Amino acid sequence: MKQQPDIDVVIRYLEDPGHEEHKRSLDEWLQLDAANLDIFLETKALWQGEVLPAPASYNTSLQWQQLDTRLTASNLTPVTNPQPVQASKGKLRSIASRYWWAAAAIVGIITAITLYRQPLYIAQQTAQNTDSLLLPDGTKLYLNAHTSVKYPRHFKGNSREVFVQQGEVFVDVKHMPEKPFSVHLKNVDIEVLGTSFDVKETKKGVNVFVQTGKVKAVYKNGKKSVVLTPGEEAEMLLAGATISTRYHRNNNPIAWKTGQLTFYDTPLSEVTAILEDYYKVRISLKGEGLADKRLIATFHKESLSEVLDILSKTLQVNAVQKDSLVEIY
Repeated sequence: MKQQPDIDVVIRYLEDPGHEEHKRSLDEWLQLDAANLDIFLETKALWQGEVLPAPASYNTSLQWQQLDTRLTASNLTPVTNPQPVQASKGKLRSIASRYWWAAAAIVGIITAITLYRQPLYIAQQTAQNTDSLLLPDGTKLYLNAHTSVKYPRHFKGNSREVFVQQGEVFVDVKHMPEKPFSVHLKNVDIEVLGTSFDVKETKKGVNVFVQTGKVKAVYKNGKKSVVLTPGEEAEMLLAGATISTRYHRNNNPIAWKTGQLTFYDTPLSEVTAILEDYYKVRISLKGEGLADKRLIATFHKESLSEVLDILSKTLQVNAVQKDSLVEIY
């Protein structure tokens, strides 16, 4: 009995015709049976030609019925010489068998190619904008600007995994205790069950801030980890396994998502660091004692110029902005 053709051999070659190993594998497969060449040519035409039909729209049953009708009609064709009929039947059976198999393979190839072209993972990337998306399990991802994530088209098994390749993501996890949720970064893994948290990859390392629930952040080398509860933020440096944590009375770490900045008697040195991150500018304090001045204020989606104006009046300082540089004196 002939074996079912290895569709992957054909597809791998069509994906990368210049690959020597793929060429060799295809050649060996073509030598196995003459019908393989027909299958290959049909597949190549489909691959390079028109858009393939989706599996759901391709009527496989109808294709088999039409092929059966043609083959049956061929078998019922009248002949006058009985002896050649036996030989013709034998030959016809051989041809019919070969092309039944070839037709079945081509129908399978159409479905296989369509599925093959659908990647197992979906990649999402932002530029200057923020974005949000809903994962297959109901988990929501909010992407800051210049962020790239990857996640499975379907969550299978008893786990859910998302990969943050760069940038900052706020994750609102759908509570599913039987399927733990994980976020993977280059050097850090984050494990949760049902919670909302922010994860940000920086040049120095990874920052994790928890809004609700509980999160465990682990270095991939397994040497150190930290468990965070609401309001806690951890900074995990790339060099070594250093973890520092702090508690926030507000949600400033996710201001990029909420649009709100809140300061409770906050030193100006800390205020400027938060404003730098939120507005993507550099702020320089010029003068003794400025860093210790304290601010009580709440801002909601105000422009930087509006914030600097309020800050100047509240703290009795001068703030001058030139392009992406701000000087406070």
